[in-house]
Amino acid sequence: MKIIVDADAQPAKEAILSAAKKHSIRTVFVMSNAHYSEKNEEADEVILVDNRKQEADIKIMNIAAKGDIAVTGDTGLGLFLAAKGLAVISPRGRLLSEDDLVVKNGIAAIEKKSLRAKKGKIKLRGPSKYTAEDRTRLEAAIEKVILNGGAPK
Repeated sequence: MKIIVDADAQPAKEAILSAAKKHSIRTVFVMSNAHYSEKNEEADEVILVDNRKQEADIKIMNIAAKGDIAVTGDTGLGLFLAAKGLAVISPRGRLLSEDDLVVKNGIAAIEKKSLRAKKGKIKLRGPSKYTAEDRTRLEAAIEKVILNGGAPK
């Protein structure tokens, strides 16, 4: 079992490392060269990929194995990994089932289509601020999956 992190935009790498170290689980951060920072060196393995679109996602798909844990905010990638038998956790600590991810992916597609249809001035908001509660929830979700043997529940 290992924890694979889609690390390009992961705000709580410390929480992931903390949970992994408590249980002696290997961590793998996958990120593009553009997102590399020396503070990522604490991971057991850091995989750097080119800045091309979806390059990190493809690498994650290739190294992931059934029973691993994946931390990603990418719904499409999460759906693929859940189907492959991984436990998928959002950056905010939500354990996502394959059914959850299918629904989220469908909603995202509808929203994207709706925005394209409007073509006016649209002000989009990003996600809300990442909080200490999100970090705590993420660490607890990782520990819960580890204690369940990596099995998605």
